[in-house]
Amino acid sequence: MIKLICAALAFLCCFPMAGLAKSLALIIGNDSYTNIAPLQKARSDAAGYSELFARQGFDVTLREDLGGGDMIFELSTFFDRIQPGDTVVFIFSGHGWSDGTENFLVPTDIRVSGSETLLARESFPLRNGVNGVIDEIAKRGAGLTLAIVDACRDNPFTPKEGTRSVGLARGLTPVQAPTGTFVAFSAGAGQTALDRLSNSDPEPYSVFTRHFLTELAKPQDLQAAFKRTQRLVNEDAGRIGHPQRPAYYDEVIGSACLSGNCAAAAQPAIAVVPQPAAPAPNRVPQASAATDWAAFKDTKSIEVLRRFAQQYEGTAYAALAQERIALLSKPVAVDPAPPKPEPAKPVQPAQPAQTALAPTGPRPSWCRAAATSTEKAICSNAQQWGYDQRITAAYKYWRSKLTGSARNRFTNQQKAWIGQRNRCGGNQSCISSAYKSRLAELGF
Repeated sequence: MIKLICAALAFLCCFPMAGLAKSLALIIGNDSYTNIAPLQKARSDAAGYSELFARQGFDVTLREDLGGGDMIFELSTFFDRIQPGDTVVFIFSGHGWSDGTENFLVPTDIRVSGSETLLARESFPLRNGVNGVIDEIAKRGAGLTLAIVDACRDNPFTPKEGTRSVGLARGLTPVQAPTGTFVAFSAGAGQTALDRLSNSDPEPYSVFTRHFLTELAKPQDLQAAFKRTQRLVNEDAGRIGHPQRPAYYDEVIGSACLSGNCAAAAQPAIAVVPQPAAPAPNRVPQASAATDWAAFKDTKSIEVLRRFAQQYEGTAYAALAQERIALLSKPVAVDPAPPKPEPAKPVQPAQPAQTALAPTGPRPSWCRAAATSTEKAICSNAQQWGYDQRITAAYKYWRSKLTGSARNRFTNQQKAWIGQRNRCGGNQSCISSAYKSRLAELGF
């Protein structure tokens, strides 16, 4: 009997029960950068989050102005405390950058310049599938993870005054959050996150944090808090002509209630240990929707947006597509006064369709091998080959932003469009219409 009791005690010591799951938070605020532009609000942001999560019962670790060595120590110590089933919050407020594939958090003593390899070594990857901050949390089986990053992710190391952008301008692949993880960014891909609205901004917090703190304290789930924050930040930044729309990547099952006082109708998040499971039938992963939205969010084609919303129905990005449809559908104000008639112009004789615009510049190199009637029609008309060059530039631009299955889908869409264009034969009007429609879809 004594042996059985001892064995039971040993088991309990080595394997904590689910009922003993903890709520942990590591919050870092970096203002005092020594070699790159300092910030004004990051430490204040961190203090605000610390007070909020402490009130909600979290065991909070608050650290400020950490150099590389100190960040290694604090992150390692924090990771070692996480047990399976814990609720984990990680918050970083400061500078960040991207190499176009991964996002990096910047310690206060980073060099002002250097190779991309060196800068990556001196920074901290948010998620790289191996040893990024989110990866380390996921390895330890956290039940629910919230990562908040109030830092820009893809601008040069010479940021504009008042922004949190330090990085290499090569675009960004959105984060693919592990199961049970909600990742919140203060700015969308290709945008800078405002530290302040002006140098005289009296608010103690950054433009993103001042709203997100307020919403997190309300009796609502995490998803609702972020959506309202997204709208308010977009409005504030827009007032000074700055594009900033916070982005989030949600792989939480159900809704997450951190305040403990969410609406009764909301379904609580289900704490799960990440597992490599196949997606449910007809379920589109949130990350795929995020990747495609980054490519098509600026399109002016309502039909394209409708197809996007149908394809990704049930995701937050479908809702964003519907918002943009509503915006583009608003009637444009016009001057009610009729235009004054212009003097009649002499009628010019009609020109043949094939010579509507004589070539005025070098033709695309592929024209030397033009074989089909459509290709020959394009290569005989300067306007058409100008359209073709713009289409090529737009295609290369968006394709460089995508990876994996999203890139493959985008490539197939382009091939399908080329097939439709080629059905025009030598009809110049049809070719022009095809080019204009595709350029509108690509936002160029």
